[in-house]
Amino acid sequence: MRRAFTVVELLVAVVVLLAVIIATSKIFNTASKVSSTGEANADVLQQGTIIEEQLRRDLERISRDGYMAIHCTVVANNVNQLISGATAPLLNPQLAADAILRCDQIVFFTAGTETSARWAGPGDLVTSGGGQQSRATRVYYGHGVQFPSLPNDPTSNPPGSNPNSAVKPIITGVTPAPSGGLPAQITPWTWFNPLTTQLGWRYATSTQTSGPRVLANQPEARQWVLARKAVLLADDGGRPIYYPEPGSLTVAATQGASSATSIYGDRSYATPSGTDANSYYQEFRDRNYIPLSANVIPSPSIQSGWVDIAASDLDKVRRAISPTMRLATPLQLGGNPYLTSLSTPFTTPGVASAPLSWPTGGGAPVWPSATGVTAVGGNMPSPAAVGGFSTQRDRVMRGTFGVPAASAIPTGYGLLGWPRSEKGIGNTDRKSEMLMSPTLVTNCSSFQVDWTWEPLTGRQTDASGALVPACARLTIGGAPTYAVTSTPSTILRGYEPFAATPWAATSEDPSQTVRPQPWFGFPDVGGGITIPASQQLGVTLAQDLAVMPDVAHGSSGTDRTNFHMRAVAQAVEGVAGAAANSPAAVSAPYGAGVPIRTYTAVFGFNQDEAYTVTPDGFVVARDDYTPWPTQIRVTCTVHDPRLVLDRGRDFQFVLDVPKRRKD
Repeated sequence: MRRAFTVVELLVAVVVLLAVIIATSKIFNTASKVSSTGEANADVLQQGTIIEEQLRRDLERISRDGYMAIHCTVVANNVNQLISGATAPLLNPQLAADAILRCDQIVFFTAGTETSARWAGPGDLVTSGGGQQSRATRVYYGHGVQFPSLPNDPTSNPPGSNPNSAVKPIITGVTPAPSGGLPAQITPWTWFNPLTTQLGWRYATSTQTSGPRVLANQPEARQWVLARKAVLLADDGGRPIYYPEPGSLTVAATQGASSATSIYGDRSYATPSGTDANSYYQEFRDRNYIPLSANVIPSPSIQSGWVDIAASDLDKVRRAISPTMRLATPLQLGGNPYLTSLSTPFTTPGVASAPLSWPTGGGAPVWPSATGVTAVGGNMPSPAAVGGFSTQRDRVMRGTFGVPAASAIPTGYGLLGWPRSEKGIGNTDRKSEMLMSPTLVTNCSSFQVDWTWEPLTGRQTDASGALVPACARLTIGGAPTYAVTSTPSTILRGYEPFAATPWAATSEDPSQTVRPQPWFGFPDVGGGITIPASQQLGVTLAQDLAVMPDVAHGSSGTDRTNFHMRAVAQAVEGVAGAAANSPAAVSAPYGAGVPIRTYTAVFGFNQDEAYTVTPDGFVVARDDYTPWPTQIRVTCTVHDPRLVLDRGRDFQFVLDVPKRRKD
């Protein structure tokens, strides 16, 4: 009689048990992967929904009293390997080295109540409770930059610093300055050798000089944050206890500034003396000061994340972007003074010709670059030359994104167009919550914005319904002509998208033919950087003949389809293939050898008046006419926090831009 199992039987039992365990583990492993993938999909779907719903809510409240600007930045995945060497990581390790990532930005203004994210304690904007509100807000969408290890008080190395200190560091870029002429400002893709490069910051009268104390390097692209930075425009009349001026920072040094003086900064205001020694903030000197164009930058205090209120309003925004200047020698018309003041033009930086909206009178108008210009209110630099204030497009680009239209990005000015936006804070200071408030979603590796016009945008008719002929520029090309003649040179037909083959009958309206919707922005082809075919979305420049062909209508040389709208498109996005002294549609801000390209479309204050009628009866096309987009398209790649989905998930949605209400 057997009283035990044999060795063979035991081995068989163990093998069977192992098989059962292995099978069970595979089942559990598969179930775990399915569960993780399901959770990851749920995460990214939620984040994609957040982006779309928030954008729709903001666009529904858009204010046409401000401006809209779209700044597209195309970055190669291997950009840092080309800048810092082969040891630098790819921006997204799951993509090929030649893949491109989009770091686009869009800025506009909204009307309606917005509440500050800042916790307000004693000595702040209000005595208790927080909850500051405004009826006008500037809204930014785009990537943010992250410095989770940067403490509130950077006077000593962490962890010895005081986490609840009122000292708030203002980001100044990387130090030492990068070699090869590369700018020092922080971008979402910043990466340098961590042993030699650190984060630069300033506070009070001190500057960070030793270290590396805090790394400037940004995380890989799958961990980039997508920010919605809302800045309340709330001017209370100038009380410095609430809105400290750069030269009066007693309150700011003890409580932390409650606001910036403007959404813009002034980089010329860097080394004053006396009571203004703390002006490292480089904010506006006061709420009414209008700096020269070359000195306009985004507010360093706002970009560094510590405030979301600007002591400003939409009127001051307009005055900063399009300052009105009084001519020392008024323009004459019929022997009498006709034009005594003007706002900065839109498309004539460094050009001696007069703006198109100037009258011809008895002779050719003279752009008063050689005459004296007196600044209205005496709150601008003196002497104030017209050229020093540049164009509206250039000032919007500089003041909103820190990117000049016709020159390289200046070095050493911190964040500029990329606001600080953290995923979390490592201290108990409730004011540090400001650093997290802009974060909309936590993992977004690519964010692309395109725009379009609906057919007939810009069409101008008189009371009888006839198309309006106007004096306008005579040629459109790489180097546009700004001359104006007394004879109407074009008929204001507006935007007419159609195939290159012209229509058969002169009475046929090409806008009535159904065709694919064109999208404008950074072009798939011809932008100076190769976009892989798999990433192309069919985007062109608005002025491209492929989507805005120039075809003569009948036998009249002045009635040409899209002729005027191509000029308008150049005013919006710059000139394709422009020379160095012209606003370029696509630029290489770090030089041609660095695979980064930018494109900016600026839609200014004049969105309705395509022409003006001068006292001598001429109908003249206005240089500053920029009809706003009728739709924008957002394409983004979102990842789950644990990066279960290696390549993330792509989202695309089209949003209507509301038209101006006519009550």
